[in-house]
Amino acid sequence: MDRWTSEGKVRLQDDVMEVPALGRAFRISSAVHFTAVVDGKDSHQLLGRVKTDEQLVELRAEHYGASVIVGEIGYECVEGFLGVPVDSTGVASSGLLSLSR
Repeated sequence: MDRWTSEGKVRLQDDVMEVPALGRAFRISSAVHFTAVVDGKDSHQLLGRVKTDEQLVELRAEHYGASVIVGEIGYECVEGFLGVPVDSTGVASSGLLSLSR
Protein backbone atom coordinates (compact mmCIF):
# COMPACT_ATOMS: atom_id res chain seq x y z
CA MET A 1 0.00 0.00 0.00
CA ASP A 2 2.85 2.37 0.88
CA ARG A 3 4.60 1.67 -2.43
CA TRP A 4 1.40 2.17 -4.43
CA THR A 5 0.82 5.47 -2.64
CA SER A 6 4.38 6.72 -3.23
CA GLU A 7 4.15 5.70 -6.91
CA GLY A 8 0.85 7.58 -7.28
CA LYS A 9 -1.12 4.44 -8.14
CA VAL A 10 -3.53 5.00 -5.24
CA ARG A 11 -4.57 7.90 -3.03
CA LEU A 12 -5.67 7.32 0.55
CA GLN A 13 -7.94 9.59 2.54
CA ASP A 14 -9.14 8.21 5.86
CA ASP A 15 -10.62 4.79 4.99
CA VAL A 16 -11.12 5.46 1.26
CA MET A 17 -8.61 4.28 -1.33
CA GLU A 18 -8.92 5.95 -4.72
CA VAL A 19 -7.49 4.19 -7.80
CA PRO A 20 -7.14 6.88 -10.50
CA ALA A 21 -6.31 4.38 -13.28
CA LEU A 22 -9.68 2.70 -12.71
CA GLY A 23 -11.61 5.86 -11.88
CA ARG A 24 -12.89 4.05 -8.78
CA ALA A 25 -12.76 4.41 -5.02
CA PHE A 26 -13.05 1.75 -2.34
CA ARG A 27 -13.85 1.96 1.36
CA ILE A 28 -11.21 -0.29 2.90
CA SER A 29 -11.04 -2.10 6.20
CA SER A 30 -8.60 -4.56 7.74
CA ALA A 31 -9.45 -8.18 7.07
CA VAL A 32 -8.03 -11.69 7.18
CA HIS A 33 -8.26 -14.56 4.69
CA PHE A 34 -8.52 -17.97 6.37
CA THR A 35 -6.06 -20.37 4.66
CA ALA A 36 -5.61 -23.43 6.92
CA VAL A 37 -6.78 -25.11 10.10
CA VAL A 38 -3.92 -25.43 12.59
CA ASP A 39 -5.65 -27.71 15.05
CA GLY A 40 -9.08 -29.31 14.92
CA LYS A 41 -11.81 -29.34 12.28
CA ASP A 42 -13.17 -26.32 10.41
CA SER A 43 -16.42 -26.46 12.37
CA HIS A 44 -16.93 -22.70 11.82
CA GLN A 45 -16.60 -23.14 8.01
CA LEU A 46 -14.08 -20.30 7.72
CA LEU A 47 -11.52 -21.84 5.34
CA GLY A 48 -11.27 -19.79 2.16
CA ARG A 49 -13.36 -16.97 3.61
CA VAL A 50 -12.46 -13.36 4.35
CA LYS A 51 -13.58 -11.67 7.57
CA THR A 52 -13.15 -8.06 8.66
CA ASP A 53 -11.92 -7.10 12.12
CA GLU A 54 -15.52 -6.27 13.06
CA GLN A 55 -16.69 -9.72 11.96
CA LEU A 56 -13.90 -11.33 14.00
CA VAL A 57 -15.18 -9.49 17.08
CA GLU A 58 -18.70 -10.82 16.37
CA LEU A 59 -17.23 -14.35 16.16
CA ARG A 60 -15.42 -13.74 19.48
CA ALA A 61 -12.21 -14.63 17.65
CA GLU A 62 -8.72 -13.88 18.89
CA HIS A 63 -6.50 -12.49 16.12
CA TYR A 64 -2.70 -12.55 16.50
CA GLY A 65 -0.79 -11.67 13.33
CA ALA A 66 -1.16 -14.62 10.93
CA SER A 67 -3.28 -16.65 13.35
CA VAL A 68 -6.90 -16.56 14.44
CA ILE A 69 -8.44 -18.66 17.20
CA VAL A 70 -12.20 -19.17 17.23
CA GLY A 71 -13.27 -21.10 20.30
CA GLU A 72 -10.93 -24.10 20.43
CA ILE A 73 -10.05 -24.02 16.70
CA GLY A 74 -6.83 -22.44 15.43
CA TYR A 75 -6.54 -21.06 11.89
CA GLU A 76 -3.71 -19.69 9.77
CA CYS A 77 -4.63 -16.54 7.89
CA VAL A 78 -3.27 -13.86 5.60
CA GLU A 79 -3.76 -10.28 6.77
CA GLY A 80 -4.90 -7.68 4.27
CA PHE A 81 -7.72 -5.34 3.37
CA LEU A 82 -11.25 -5.65 2.10
CA GLY A 83 -12.43 -2.97 -0.31
CA VAL A 84 -16.07 -2.10 -0.95
CA PRO A 85 -16.69 0.06 -4.05
CA VAL A 86 -17.86 3.60 -3.32
CA ASP A 87 -19.93 5.52 -5.86
CA SER A 88 -19.27 9.16 -6.75
CA THR A 89 -21.47 10.39 -3.86
CA GLY A 90 -19.30 8.52 -1.35
CA VAL A 91 -21.89 5.80 -0.71
CA ALA A 92 -20.71 2.20 -0.57
CA SER A 93 -22.19 0.00 -3.26
CA SER A 94 -21.92 -3.62 -4.27
CA GLY A 95 -20.24 -2.84 -7.59
CA LEU A 96 -22.57 -5.30 -9.31
CA LEU A 97 -24.16 -2.65 -11.50
CA SER A 98 -20.83 -2.02 -13.22
CA LEU A 99 -20.66 -5.69 -14.25
CA SER A 100 -23.65 -5.30 -16.55
CA ARG A 101 -22.22 -2.32 -18.41
